[in-house]
Amino acid sequence: MSDTAPAAAALSHWNRLIQLAAASGSYADCLRLYAGSLLAVGLRGDASTFPSLAKSCAKLRLPGLGRAVHARAFLAGAAVSRDAFVRASLVDMYAKCGRLPDARRLFDETPHSSRTLVAWNCMVSAYGRNSQVEEAVAVFNSMRRAGVGPSGSTLVGLLSGCADPTSSRNIGVCLYGYSVKSGLDADLLVSNSVLSMLVRGNQLDAARSLFDCVKNKSVVTWSAMASGYLQVKDCVKVFDLFRVMQAVDQSMDSVVLLNLTAAAALFGNLLVAKGVHALVIKGGFQCQDELAASLVNLYARCGDPLAAKEVFDSVHCKNAVLWTSLLNGYVECGYPDMALETFDAMLCAKVQPNKATLLAVLSACANLGSPNLGQKVEEHVIAMGLQSDLQVSTGLVDMYCKCGSIQHARKIFDNVSNRDLAIWSAMINGYACNGEGGEAVVLFSEMQNRGVRPDAIVFTHVLTACNHSGLVDEGLNCFHSMTVEYGIKPSIEHYMCMMDLLCKAGHLSSAMKFFKEMPVHLRNQFLAPLISAHRAHGVDSSIEFVSEELLNLDSQDSGHCVLISSMLSCLGEWNKARNYRRLISKQGLVKKPGWSCIELGV
Repeated sequence: MSDTAPAAAALSHWNRLIQLAAASGSYADCLRLYAGSLLAVGLRGDASTFPSLAKSCAKLRLPGLGRAVHARAFLAGAAVSRDAFVRASLVDMYAKCGRLPDARRLFDETPHSSRTLVAWNCMVSAYGRNSQVEEAVAVFNSMRRAGVGPSGSTLVGLLSGCADPTSSRNIGVCLYGYSVKSGLDADLLVSNSVLSMLVRGNQLDAARSLFDCVKNKSVVTWSAMASGYLQVKDCVKVFDLFRVMQAVDQSMDSVVLLNLTAAAALFGNLLVAKGVHALVIKGGFQCQDELAASLVNLYARCGDPLAAKEVFDSVHCKNAVLWTSLLNGYVECGYPDMALETFDAMLCAKVQPNKATLLAVLSACANLGSPNLGQKVEEHVIAMGLQSDLQVSTGLVDMYCKCGSIQHARKIFDNVSNRDLAIWSAMINGYACNGEGGEAVVLFSEMQNRGVRPDAIVFTHVLTACNHSGLVDEGLNCFHSMTVEYGIKPSIEHYMCMMDLLCKAGHLSSAMKFFKEMPVHLRNQFLAPLISAHRAHGVDSSIEFVSEELLNLDSQDSGHCVLISSMLSCLGEWNKARNYRRLISKQGLVKKPGWSCIELGV
């Protein structure tokens, strides 16, 4: 039948329909037309059929079906299976479906004479997408040796893999130099790729210099630069970029508005949030799932859960991302009970929760201190097969520790084989919060013996544990290890733990030593605790010297004046005590009144 004129006409008809479906994004329809119509009438297809089928399999990420399409192309005859365009589309399909070895095998089997620029670009892009930069460069060099001149798309594929590692950045800079030398830097796609590479490598100054040099900026150019500023949480520069975009009448897309909502969330101002929301509505993007979820998160960050709920309710088809955003919003706004109600509503709506959903629910259970609710969430974790996920395990450990179920938390912790710093930190903090300082110190030592390097947060947990349990020597050793062995600069939290530990234990000379060694701008916050410790453990003559020195830190605090005056009175230094009292009226200080509260309904 395929040799007759009607068969050729029929094949041409079906090819047009298949190509039209693929071009319009109806990839499933494209495959159905081939399997249910073209094959059904006994046609095999030709070189015009299979590129659209390969593209559809690539877009739908169906490598099994793509392999079947490859087999059908082989059965269609040598003319089809050896066609350069068909082979290039199959290489691209395997690469985009994550079958890189299959893509390389087919590429290597292609005769050099049939390796078009498209085929070379597909192979280069395949390695680039998988961040295998060295392999991508090797193919690029082979391409040049074969006499095939690279295009802008070639460099875009190469640059896509040049991310954060230093070696990759150097390769990326060399590629940019090559683009300038060859004149390909005039291609906006190349400029955008270089800009994105610099942003990913956190080289924002270089990125901004390139950004300013690009004349005909596209919305991708603006979005790439904005995402760089978001990485360093510079929301002001994101808004500055947006204002310039408006001034030059640059068109907006959903990515620009996503960057704006993220910047507004960092800014945390409700009026700004409403302004961004108005822009989303004006642009007609309010129905997009990702933007709706971003707006829910924005209003939650600004402390307005009612507005977040209104955005949530305005979306008809709610997915797991949107539900999770609302759930997270309630947790962040301090409404864990509403977060759990939302989770129940999500399950009733037959929406399958994801890992992010469960992590948010675990935070809500931890805030409520309800181990029973936590156990129900753990059942969902097991049902979804996430019990071996490190983030989820860390969330469970943290939740059970905050609920007082320290033994259950330790059981989960012990079952984790690939422990990272986060789960060690959660377990150590659990012991600290539950008053088991000795266990926290032992676990901290075990963590170090396992080769896990502690950070400032872990040291805060260990010092807190020592403070709660009165472990003075262990606390001093820990502080020494943090500053000397690991070179971590102490924060106010570290000093606070040590000062509280030493003062409560009566080690006033050591506390005074810590006080003198800490940065001057932090000392004022330790005035009252230090003097109160002297008072609690018996006043001696050194307190007069301490008081005189400490008052210079903040003579504008009436509470400090009153406290020092009281201490000098205990020493019998009535004149000096009276002078400190007079400071309050002389400097126009306002003495803060004491107050009490009565909680009703308890």
